[in-house]
Amino acid sequence: MPASSPAIRPIEFRNASLGATIAVLREAEPARLADALHMMLGGMPDFFSGDAAVLDFADLAELPARIDWTGLMSLLRRYQLQPVGVRNLPPDLAAAARQAGLAILDGAELRDRQNGAAAAPRPTPAPAPQTA
Repeated sequence: MPASSPAIRPIEFRNASLGATIAVLREAEPARLADALHMMLGGMPDFFSGDAAVLDFADLAELPARIDWTGLMSLLRRYQLQPVGVRNLPPDLAAAARQAGLAILDGAELRDRQNGAAAAPRPTPAPAPQTA
């Protein structure tokens, strides 16, 4: 089939769940998060090994007037987390996240590794009939 055929496309998009570390933030101030991360991870700068991260703001105790995106992303990158998107932000804060290069993923299907959400188990095949 020639490349110009409508059946063959040079690019294709498919829906898929996004496998990323979900960082549930209860604090948005980089200095406070730095202290918490240092205590949690013992200062191990390579703990996450380059994992993509989605920053989830649903549990934020108090919404700040603005978020220091540069400081927050720099802090996470120090631990080799690569922030790629955010979710659960009000529109006025989401606009600044977009300007910082983060995707708004409120409608995306995200698997929460912490809660063990995984693909549905495969059905077990029926046993083969016995032959005499």
